[in-house]
Amino acid sequence: MSTLNLRNTQLASRAAPLLTAGVLTEADLVLVDAALQRFGEPDPDELLAAALALAVQRRGHVGVDLLQVATLAEPSEEPVWPSDLPAWQAKLLASPLVSQGENRQRPLVMQPLPGGEHLLMTQRLWDVQARLAQALRQMAGERTAHAPTQDLLQQALLRSLTQGAKPEHLAAKTQVAQSLAAAARLRLTLVLGGPGTGKTFSIRFLLAALLAQRPELRVVLAAPTGKAAVRMTEAMREAQRAAPTQDNIAQLLADLPSSTVHKLLGKRPDGSVRHHRGNPLPADIVVVDEASMVDLVLMAQVVDAVAPGAQLVLLGDRDQLASVDVGTVLADIAHAAAQTGSPLQACLVRLTVNYRFADSPLVSAVAAAIQAATPESLVQAEQLLTGRRPDAVDAQPIQPIAAGDLAERTAATHTLAGPYFAKGGYVALLAEQLRTGGRAALRETQVRRQLLYAMGSYRVLAVHRQGPLGVAGLEKAIGDSVRSVLQLAWNERKSTQQVRTKSEDLPREAGLWLGQLVLVTENAYDVDLRNGDIGLVVCGDGGRLVVVFPVAAPVDATGVEAKWPGVREVPIARLPPHMGALAMTVHKSQGSQFGHVALVLTDGPSPLQSRELVYTAITRAQQQLTWVGTAPALHDALQRMVARASGLAPLLGS
Repeated sequence: MSTLNLRNTQLASRAAPLLTAGVLTEADLVLVDAALQRFGEPDPDELLAAALALAVQRRGHVGVDLLQVATLAEPSEEPVWPSDLPAWQAKLLASPLVSQGENRQRPLVMQPLPGGEHLLMTQRLWDVQARLAQALRQMAGERTAHAPTQDLLQQALLRSLTQGAKPEHLAAKTQVAQSLAAAARLRLTLVLGGPGTGKTFSIRFLLAALLAQRPELRVVLAAPTGKAAVRMTEAMREAQRAAPTQDNIAQLLADLPSSTVHKLLGKRPDGSVRHHRGNPLPADIVVVDEASMVDLVLMAQVVDAVAPGAQLVLLGDRDQLASVDVGTVLADIAHAAAQTGSPLQACLVRLTVNYRFADSPLVSAVAAAIQAATPESLVQAEQLLTGRRPDAVDAQPIQPIAAGDLAERTAATHTLAGPYFAKGGYVALLAEQLRTGGRAALRETQVRRQLLYAMGSYRVLAVHRQGPLGVAGLEKAIGDSVRSVLQLAWNERKSTQQVRTKSEDLPREAGLWLGQLVLVTENAYDVDLRNGDIGLVVCGDGGRLVVVFPVAAPVDATGVEAKWPGVREVPIARLPPHMGALAMTVHKSQGSQFGHVALVLTDGPSPLQSRELVYTAITRAQQQLTWVGTAPALHDALQRMVARASGLAPLLGS
């Protein structure tokens, strides 16, 4: 604290324990000390509360409940909070720094919540939250300018959604058609459900029905990440294979533009956007997938950018991890829409039948048990995952690996790397191509397409970025195993050549190596790469290494989309910021699907290791799930929920 030069010296001493505990930073204190000087000499406890209202935003909270501040710090023998919390809150309610939303000149707002609680937040976030709530309520009460009659729309959806459906699914799909037809006539449509429940599939046929009536409708698709945006385009084509529509409508759907939400809005480095209320999006229908990943500020900007009379369709899973930034917007909207009498109730379409896990019912059972979130269902999920039920998921619990224990680390890494080497894994396929065809084989389009398809068969997911059981440690250890397998295959190819038999190191270039998986971490529209895109390092022309990325699958002469994806090659020199992708965080995996997922839990309690994280990781798996860790770590994770303070739901439901 001696480095701080605060005008309010009492604030420095009051905040010292919270700095030590990591609840506040020096920047929080300097900012409130400087910004609030014009309000005179506020009480240090009031400034402390203001600093907390800033600090909690880093944890995703919209504001802070002063009566619950003890949850922000680890238990300590030293007092770190005012001794009388109700009196502290009362002081803030009477403070000239604080309003209850009616005075925009004050820097802080205390929002009353149901049950007598209060949420202290900055005026900026209050304005964003209130503006968003008002706009959503207004959209929920207005009809779109383009929807046909409900009966006509319902008939079209019934034909599409029930075509070829199994008898046991007819009732559920009929109900979806009815509720979707009603909700889709409003300017706000919410389609909520877990992975595999048919969210994108249903919207695809809604758009088909609307375009059949009015082909001139302008439709745009968006998602928070580039990977999720591309996945929307793929899903439109997959749905066409499953239940075809007429050719001209299918082409309209296949040609729909898809982008990240940031690109759609024209987001600038300073946070402003090109499209807003004064310059709305040139679209009649805006569809946003993976809406659980959209934070409070970004969602407000999306809603502001929707033109008068246009429609906003939000798709998502309220049980997945919330956005990285402030808020739990989709969960708040879902909570409000589920309340009887809510203005959002008519907008809600809830999907509950899972179709994706038909071949993997145990993965589905675990996900459903976590989603139910009752004490009994969480016990069931834990029993399934730990093998204490005869119908348990294929789980491989491994004791957490000490950073210095090389023997245990090698053994566990081999277990995690194994599926990459198994039949159908991309490393096995790549090694075979190196043995039989060498560099030349990796320049062939068909070989690249097959490798990119295999690349999605398996992924290791971790909780943290750092540490031996985080992405950094796992990426290095698994990468060593992968390189050793590919090095052997590379040398075997060399040994079969007459001209040169001396072994060579596996090719490397600019820090990347042949066979490495690469995860793009920033949007780069000049090379059409997006945050979340995953590519593979292969051999290019002239002996140089390049990175190939999957694109929408080509269509063959019969009009059927190929199984393997298309390929786009990017020179290493043009790659945006990136990292290895043999292991990735669960957060980064959102919007992706893999045939087999290995979830690596950390040992001991972690605020990141939560029920939502486990659920999100599990639902990335399409066929098989493996988890690595201890039973106590799993139990703690399933009992811990991500609790973010937000005042949006009460504003939406009132």
